[in-house]
Amino acid sequence: MVAMAAWITTLPALATVVGTSVLNPDGTMTYTYEVDNQAGSFDIAQWSLDFMFLLPGWNQNDSYSGGDVAVPTLNWLAGPGISLSGQSAQDFLSLNETSDIDIGELLTGFSITCRYLPGVVVYHEFSADGQSFTGSTLGPVLPYSLPDGGGTLAMTLVGVAGLTIWRRPPARARTRLV
Repeated sequence: MVAMAAWITTLPALATVVGTSVLNPDGTMTYTYEVDNQAGSFDIAQWSLDFMFLLPGWNQNDSYSGGDVAVPTLNWLAGPGISLSGQSAQDFLSLNETSDIDIGELLTGFSITCRYLPGVVVYHEFSADGQSFTGSTLGPVLPYSLPDGGGTLAMTLVGVAGLTIWRRPPARARTRLV
């Protein structure tokens, strides 16, 4: 057991990207991210989400530039990226060293709003001097896309359920002859 404890303490410290999602009333999903570098081993100057679809269904620029992606401050930029492990990417870039996510810090305020339901996506973190880490988090995935906000699908399912209930014959009373 002592050997195992020594092995665990030699693992490198890692920063994580924690994603959460909320279904909006209009059928879109908002994915919110926090970059937790409290146990990290390098300052994060850029991070990216990789997707398994070719073209994201949202404007990948940050909201300061008219896009659908929120960044915490004007010192962060969001835009389309070059995927390292998928078909497309969403990049988040610190514009100066003072806005990097330093070791021991947590930064919130990143989000994407789109019409894709949640699944597992890959993220990559990068330092200004070339260090990197790859992990997975919650994010938008294409197979569960809701092209119309889900309204047509929901109404179809309600209609089918209603027809099934309406067409079902009423239960007949059973009488027992003695």
